[in-house]
Formats: sequence, C-alpha cells, structure tokens
Amino acid sequence: MNDTAKLSEDSVSLGDKRVEISTYERYKGRKGVTDRVGVISSSLIRGYTYFYEGQAGRKMLFRAPTNPDTVRFVKGILGEPTQRFGILLFHYLTDETGEVIEPDKLRGKIKTWVISESRYEELTLMNRQWPLLDTGFDGAQHDISIKCTEESFQRMTFSPCPNAMWKKKQQWYEALKAKEPKAKERLRWALGRELKDAEIMQMLGGSAASPTTSADSAGDIDLSDIVGDNE
Repeated sequence: MNDTAKLSEDSVSLGDKRVEISTYERYKGRKGVTDRVGVISSSLIRGYTYFYEGQAGRKMLFRAPTNPDTVRFVKGILGEPTQRFGILLFHYLTDETGEVIEPDKLRGKIKTWVISESRYEELTLMNRQWPLLDTGFDGAQHDISIKCTEESFQRMTFSPCPNAMWKKKQQWYEALKAKEPKAKERLRWALGRELKDAEIMQMLGGSAASPTTSADSAGDIDLSDIVGDNE
C-alpha cells in the first residue's frame, strides 16, 4: 500500500491516541483567571493588516497589499495599516490561580496569539531580563504568568515564571517543536487573510492595479526589534 492510500482512509475510535488534531485555537484570557504559557516560537511573525466592515455587517481582517497603486487606493479609504505580531504559545492546563495541574505530565494546548504594538513592547521589556523566546532545549527561557483583569479588551498583567516547564524533558520539547510548522501556518492566517489585489479592489469598490514587484509585508522578527526605549 502506498503512502497516499494510507492517508486516504483509516479506522479510529473516539478518543484514539493516534489521532492528532491540527487546528489551533487563539489564546484569550479569561477575567479573574491566571494562565501559564510558554513561548514555543523562536521569533514572531509581523504583519500589517486592515480591518474592514462592509455592508450587511461583513467583517474582514486582511493583510495590507504590496502593489504601490493598490496601497495608495486602500490607504485613501482605510488609512494606514495596523502593525500586529503573531506568536505561538503552549497554554498549560492549570487551575484558576495558574498552578499547573499534574506537573509531571505535559498537559495543555498549542495556541496562536496575535498581539498589538503596545503588548509587543510590554513583552520586550520583560524579555530583556527574562528571556521568553525559544533558543533551543538548553537555552535559557521563562514561561509567562498571565492574569486577565478585563476580558473584552484583553487587559492583562504579566509576570515571568522561574523556568520554561515545557523544557523539563527533552521529549516534551521535541514533541511541541515538531508541531510548530503546521501551527505557524495557522498563525499566519490568524494575522489576516492574504487577498489578491483584485479581491481587495472589488471589496472596496475600485479597479485592480497591475502587479509589480515590491517588498513582502510580513517577516520574522524578535522581541528586541524596537528602535529606542520610548518609541
């Protein structure tokens, strides 16, 4: 039997341990609850996005275009794009105070987290003293304790944890890193849909511009990528 045949059909039961779910939720804090998360990314993904709400309540979060003509048209209607950052987290299974349930087991979920510029700066300040990004199994890293104080606008306070618990065992580390490529695909989608120029122009009521070569609107960055402490 070839590999294609193996992938096309299989017999499993509900709760089968062989089944791996490849959908990834977005991380969202819950008011009054403290979470513990570990950053499994070695860098963040940066995207410039627009939020559009059209007729009949149609809502769309989409990536800023790169074609100069389309860029000028979109900016004339929607203004400047918003800079957002995407990161992959391991959200540990904890109680409401942030204490890990069954610390001898790796229990929790990989989640995507899209953050604003101001939150990026908050995490950058913490990262300077308490490294938050993955630099390998033996690299220094700290989990983050997150307490949500307001749910609608996701107001939170952050505290560094003494260590990165997901690196307690190498097999835990390798298991999560093996899932990173697929999770990163979902993270890029969470940052906004990548629409063709024609789709953007049709949505906003314009005519599609001819394609030209321009710089990509997204790239990997790290938490120290800020010009000056006060910007």
